Amino acid sequence: MIKFSSYVSFILVTALIGVSMVACDSLPSLGEEEEAEPLEIGTLLDYTGDLGVYGKPMRNGAELAVTLLNDSGMNVVAVHKDSGTDAKVASDAARALQAAGVSGIVGSLSSGVTTAVAESVTIPGGTVLVSPASTAPSISVIEDNDLLFRSTVSDAAQGSVLGKLADELGYKKVGILYVNNPYGDGLQNIFTANFSGTVQAVPHEGELSTYMSEVTKATEGGVDALIAMSYPGSAQVYIREALEGGFADTFMFVDGTKSQDMLDSLGANNFEGMYGTAPGAPPSDAKNTFEELYEARFGEIPSDPFLGETFDAFVMIALATEKCLHDGGDDAGCDGAGVAAAIRDVSNAPGTKVGPGDLANAVDLIRSGEDIDFEGVAGSQEIDDNGDVLNSIEIWSVKGGMIESTNRFEAP
Repeated sequence: MIKFSSYVSFILVTALIGVSMVACDSLPSLGEEEEAEPLEIGTLLDYTGDLGVYGKPMRNGAELAVTLLNDSGMNVVAVHKDSGTDAKVASDAARALQAAGVSGIVGSLSSGVTTAVAESVTIPGGTVLVSPASTAPSISVIEDNDLLFRSTVSDAAQGSVLGKLADELGYKKVGILYVNNPYGDGLQNIFTANFSGTVQAVPHEGELSTYMSEVTKATEGGVDALIAMSYPGSAQVYIREALEGGFADTFMFVDGTKSQDMLDSLGANNFEGMYGTAPGAPPSDAKNTFEELYEARFGEIPSDPFLGETFDAFVMIALATEKCLHDGGDDAGCDGAGVAAAIRDVSNAPGTKVGPGDLANAVDLIRSGEDIDFEGVAGSQEIDDNGDVLNSIEIWSVKGGMIESTNRFEAP
């Protein structure tokens, strides 16, 4: 038999060994480091509302950026929210992204929505907002504390190119139906200033069941073409009314109506040989690489606008945050002002040129304290004092029922 004193000693030793083992199990092994929290970047894109048709492909552009950045040694997560083509919906979503602590936000699409989000949420909250699709000239002059940027070119360029194209096509009198917001108003004003003929411009509200009154006014007395400066949801209603009522049979389009789905719903054969404009870059190594990678992951790349601009905006925020963290030290953290201060550093010359195919090199250079110059899918992405980029406008047409590039890329 075991003596009582020996038994007690045995129990105590066993207990101490167990405590020691538990304590050892709770400690990290030698050389083990706690994984850093991922960098979260928000997106505010449209999956519902008048611009809802554009959201998914643009989200794919952001997700491709996440994959390439993570393959390059970063740890990035996208937090997606629906902008809804609605100022209130988008503003609430932006507040949720701010509360989640995102480093910056890519969005929105509608210029009016982006303006509302910037003025009511991101500027007061000190968050960087980079729109890949809001083209209204008015965005250039918002008092933004240098927190609002664009990866797409202003309609100061598109309106000029479109006006000259209408002259080139021999149009003497055109009607315009434009969405009654900063985008539509700004674009039609620039067009009118650059078109030598007569313009009958009529504003409309979004997503109504009929636009017969507006169509009648815009085409009164007959027009050579009706220009659709709107979004797909509303434009398909009034274009159908114009066609069925015999008000117009020739149309021009813009970035907001560059939608294959919209044309298909109206019968794409009705628009054969007709033209439109949209922000777009000529072929480049960056654009070719992006298109190859997009097709490999998501299938055929659609003709929708702003996919490359979404990719560029996401990458610029990520690389700017990486530079901010490097310059400030590992524990400095980066607020919106820090990211904003770095976004031109990673996007503008001078520096080693980098693009979608060599983001690993971009990250290594930033961590080595070297300057980089990000060459985007949508163009050089040189950001000016207003937060704007000066890239080109693509002229496109409908051929064989499909939206196709004419391979003409113009700048004012």
